[in-house]
Amino acid sequence: MVRFPFRLLIGGVLSVLVLAAAVLPAQATQDGAMLVLGRITDNPEKHQKRLDAMAEYLAAELSEYGVTSVGTIMVETEAEMADLMRAGKVDILSETPFMAVGLESEGVVDILMREWKKGVPEYHSVIVARKDSAVQGLADLAGGHVAFEDAGSTSGYLLPRNAIELAGLDLTRLNEPGDPVSSGKVGYFFTGSETGIVEAIHNGTVDAGALSNLDWAESKTVPDELRQDLHIIYETRPVIRSVLMVNASIPAEAQDAIATVLEQMEQTPEGREAMKAYSKVARYDRIEGDALKGLEEARRIWLRRNGGAS
Repeated sequence: MVRFPFRLLIGGVLSVLVLAAAVLPAQATQDGAMLVLGRITDNPEKHQKRLDAMAEYLAAELSEYGVTSVGTIMVETEAEMADLMRAGKVDILSETPFMAVGLESEGVVDILMREWKKGVPEYHSVIVARKDSAVQGLADLAGGHVAFEDAGSTSGYLLPRNAIELAGLDLTRLNEPGDPVSSGKVGYFFTGSETGIVEAIHNGTVDAGALSNLDWAESKTVPDELRQDLHIIYETRPVIRSVLMVNASIPAEAQDAIATVLEQMEQTPEGREAMKAYSKVARYDRIEGDALKGLEEARRIWLRRNGGAS
């Protein structure tokens, strides 16, 4: 039988809250292995019950493999969580494929499962402009202005930026939306929200903007009275929406035990309830087929932005 290796018990309790990267001292337990489930959030009160639901489920299902408990850690930033993963203080984390690929490149994590967050396995970006504008394709953006969501957004920045650069255009960040842009470049700024992007396109503040295909389909984000004046000028290739990664220090057989438990969650009411509470997850599946294609696309984009091959 697969047994998890001895592990340090962080804080000696099930739930551990980490703020400003202040980690409680570790203490050892000889009773069995403990796993730690992480999450990046600036609202720990909101997410504690969500994490606890998954932690309790995993602890019960992995008990036959020697796991006695699953703890939780929350931090506010990707950088803090990356440090905890590198230090071996977090074992399991659900996050964007780009964060996962970055840690994977360091040998810190193994990307274990595709996570159907909010029921969606993959998504892509759409770049949108007004129908009555001269912008009909990416080449028409030269010398123009584009609205993105924020620097950490996959669909609202990383995917569309990659597409624009691959089209041979240089991007330059603007201090103000109306700042002038040289003819050979594309100026951009962040609105902080999807609705802000749509409004900026519609009122002519920018020539185009980017958001996910999921947001484009939502009437709350793109009201019909605005949508009728807009059209899609470009769609990126899809990427995997969310992944579940595990610390690379966990042996392969133990990783497979975790994967099997996750894969079977959708088959029981208790599993489905835990997934729903966690992040409205519909299912977990292994990184193969379409899941692998979506992850490989994220890897290509990450490598291109970090000095690797395109």
